[in-house]
Amino acid sequence: MENVNIINKEVNVVAFYFHSKGMRLRCYPKIMEWNGKRITFTETGLRHPTKKGMRSIHVFDMTDGNADYRLEFDAHQLTWTLISISDMHYGPESYDEKVGFSHRNLHSQFAK
Repeated sequence: MENVNIINKEVNVVAFYFHSKGMRLRCYPKIMEWNGKRITFTETGLRHPTKKGMRSIHVFDMTDGNADYRLEFDAHQLTWTLISISDMHYGPESYDEKVGFSHRNLHSQFAK
């Protein structure tokens, strides 16, 4: 079962990579700083532009091989937002520790 955690916090993307598709050169996030950790993305999922009001937003689905991350880049404000993390129980342990969440405790509550 996929576990989705809504984050919706601004993050720093500190490294990028570029991919050429035809005549277009596209930019993708490579390393993100969030919650005191550096997360290196190993694969890119979907990337699609959209709008929020008059602002152009670029949505990226990325993975580090352990968890899936949805990021938004606001082309007007030039900011990155971490929207969600999926399969967090496979992701960085520091997030669970900081919010005091334990999957073992959750499972033991349902087992009663």
